[in-house]
Amino acid sequence: MKPWGFALGVAAGAAAALLFDREGNRVRPVAKAALKAAVLALHEARVQGAHLMETAEDLFAEAKAEAASDIFAATMAQARKSAGPKPEEGGAAAETTPQPTSEGA
Repeated sequence: MKPWGFALGVAAGAAAALLFDREGNRVRPVAKAALKAAVLALHEARVQGAHLMETAEDLFAEAKAEAASDIFAATMAQARKSAGPKPEEGGAAAETTPQPTSEGA
């Protein structure tokens, strides 16, 4: 049921109390049934609301994790770009590496 069920149940209970006021035997069971329907509708609305909140929290957590991953990847790429080439990638240290010589041949 939707949240409107609670309001409908309360309205039905009030209408039943007004309509059957003269007959005391019928007022209590009808009002009780209307209030029971309202309580059940409220419970169902709470269950649906909790399910909706859980889904929204999961979606938010996934989006937050993806955003953090993207930010981390962009930061690492920027750090690699600003650090320049590594020595083993052909930088200045590669030029100063001694080469083997053949002295006695």
